[in-house]
Amino acid sequence: MIDPDEPVRTYIYGPGNAFEIEEDHVSGVIIYAADDALAPDIEKGMRLLVNTAIKSYDGDDFYVFEQGTDKPKDIAKLIRNGDGSFTYISDVTKPKQIKSLEGLIFLGKVHEVQIRIPFMGYANENEIPKANLKEYRNE
Repeated sequence: MIDPDEPVRTYIYGPGNAFEIEEDHVSGVIIYAADDALAPDIEKGMRLLVNTAIKSYDGDDFYVFEQGTDKPKDIAKLIRNGDGSFTYISDVTKPKQIKSLEGLIFLGKVHEVQIRIPFMGYANENEIPKANLKEYRNE
């Protein structure tokens, strides 16, 4: 059932966990929460649409970070403190205080957390999200 207050959006899902939301002019990758460390905001199994165009702090919100080759991504909420430092919350029971974002490798900013997954249409094999996904194209 569609909520009448929810805006209509066109979701395009492509290869390599790529997505695009045409009306928002956003594209990126889809990841899934592997645990409940950020519950109740993000629970195990929730699908996150990550805007990979954002590679640095862009306001207090959830971000996804690379942790190295063959390591899982880290989902964390970043909150800027009054003194310019940050609170890094990847586990609500163990928030960390960090002085700067130096050394963090941003995959992107969480654009949308999907609790109720919308219908996924089948993308035409030539229909690939355009905005910032060159590395995910099957060419």
